[in-house]
Parts: sequence; structure tokens; C-alpha cells
Amino acid sequence: MEEYTLKNYQKGFEQDQANIGYQVAQNWQYAHQTDAERLKVIYSEPSFDPETRHYCFKGNEMIGFLTSKVIEPKEDGRKRASLVFPSILPGYEGATDMLLSKAFSTLKDKGVEVVETYVSAISGNNYDLTQKWGYRHIKDQDNLVYILNGVDLKEIGEKIKVREFDKNQDLEKWLALVREYDEISVETEKQLLQKLNNEAGNIVAHLVIEEDGEIVGTTLIYRNDIKANTANLPFTYVTETKYLHALATKVKEIGKRENIDLFFVWLFRGRLKLRKHFDALNFKYGQPSAGLFEKELT
Repeated sequence: MEEYTLKNYQKGFEQDQANIGYQVAQNWQYAHQTDAERLKVIYSEPSFDPETRHYCFKGNEMIGFLTSKVIEPKEDGRKRASLVFPSILPGYEGATDMLLSKAFSTLKDKGVEVVETYVSAISGNNYDLTQKWGYRHIKDQDNLVYILNGVDLKEIGEKIKVREFDKNQDLEKWLALVREYDEISVETEKQLLQKLNNEAGNIVAHLVIEEDGEIVGTTLIYRNDIKANTANLPFTYVTETKYLHALATKVKEIGKRENIDLFFVWLFRGRLKLRKHFDALNFKYGQPSAGLFEKELT
């Protein structure tokens, strides 16, 4: 049996944690991992508890980690924590149970009664762990994920012009759509604009369809910084199915040129009313992006 050592968070673990997360996420359809610099910020906050971050070592090498966090009680008043299932390097999967046992024991010692975990078929697909560790399914997120790839986009007679976003001409109209569909606050809007400027290198294209001076279709192609052959299509809004068809056709064309072969679209809040257009074009998947599971600590 492998001999592993478990440690709680120590300053300096951030880069190894991020590297493991990046490597593990390569096997997910939708890859994500917080980078080391952001981890340093999070772990410097006064509310951070190093006892809720567990790291597994084989000799001097970090081979996996697990994160959890005590969160606010819900209506029942019971003390709760959120937990993310372990990220472990290939070949060391035997450390999974050690990390989970340690995390549940630690949280129980802190008085936690219920542990919440989100599980996604496109990020980790750890449904087997919910069964093994006695979780029960609570609800699915009101957040649908669609996958563009594999959609057979048949030719349509109408020629629809898809052009690049023009900041001077389109910004205010585009922001009005973001407010309508995403229902964002003023502060979130400011953060969005800053993020778009800071992460411009990941934006492969920002597409717009305009008719009679109004934006009737728009999307971004945002390349995943962990898996370069995948991308999100954030801020996808259309008024008619034909505009979604035109955008999807253009996205697939750009994807072929840019070596991107997997595209994701999320529908939530005001975007959910667009579902009929995605279903009409037979976009794949169309299911909740994650499910909430709970485990009782007894």
C-alpha cells in the first residue's frame, strides 16, 4: 500500500496545489482551477481556516488536495460546510479516501453537522463518491449547460451577417442585454468590464448580429486557459432561433481555424428564457451544470 502523509495548509503550498488542479482538470470536459496568485489572496484573508485545506504527500511530493469551508447555516440552523472532492494526480487515487476521511473528521470536530458538495458531469464526474460516502441528492442547479459540438447545423436560406463587436458602437447596447439577461448589479457590471479588459487575450472573438440598429444576437468565444482546445460562449443572447443558428455556424467556423473543438454555453437567470432556441437547434447536453448533494456528519 502506498504510504501517504497528510498535512494542513502551509504558506507556499499554492503553486503545487494549482499545478495539481491544472493536471487533473485536463481530464474534464470543462476544466477549471484557481491559479496560485488568487489562492494566495484567498488564503491571506482573516476568515481563512488552514485546517480546512488538506494536502496529501508521497514522500516530499504533493500528489493531491481537498478544500472545504465552514459556511453560514440555512433555515434549519444547523452548522454547515461546503466541500470540493479531492483533486489527485493519476496513479495516486488511493489517497482519495484518506483525504475525505480527514476532512469529514476535521469538520465534525468543528461542530459541522451537514456537508454540501456540488458534483458535475463535466467537471470531475464524482457521482460515485457521493454514493460511497453516503450523500443524498438535494437539487440540481437552476443553471443549464449546453454543448455546441455535434450539432448538425443545416443550411438556411436567409443570409445573416455576423460581425465583430465594435466597442464604440455596441458597448452600451450590449451592456443593456447583459443587464436584462444576467440581472447583474452595478458593481458586478464594473467588475465585468474590468475583467473583459484584463482577459482580452482569452477572447478569441466577440460576435454581434445587428438589425435596424439593435443587437439581435451576440456571443463571445472565450478560450479556456487550462484546455486550449475548449472554450466558453458567455453572454450568448438572441431574439430568434435563426440568429442562434448564424452565431453557432460562425463559432464553429472560427473554432476550426483556432483549433477549438469543444464549446460550452450556460443558461441561468434571465438566460433561461433562451432555452427554446437551443432546444430547437438540438444543442447537446442541455442539463443542469451541477447537482447539490449533502452528507450528514453523525
